[in-house]
Amino acid sequence: MVYQSFSVDYSPLNYLGAKTQGVITAIRNKDDKIVKKLLSMGVHTGMHITLEQRFPSFVIKVGQTRIAIDKNIASSIKVRVIGR
Repeated sequence: MVYQSFSVDYSPLNYLGAKTQGVITAIRNKDDKIVKKLLSMGVHTGMHITLEQRFPSFVIKVGQTRIAIDKNIASSIKVRVIGR
């Protein structure tokens, strides 16, 4: 019998370190306005994302766009980490 193992390393964006790259797996927040705001800024599931900075605000790069967001919005973005 052959067993394969795999791991899925994903996390809310606010838990990751600066310069971490990944793919957005979900955008979830109790406030639908936050989700709609992210979608309108071009932040969608399946897109590559880089967390460029954590302080004083979170700065993300999605595609060719850089966006500054607060911790609450960063916690809404779930990321599968790549390149570790």
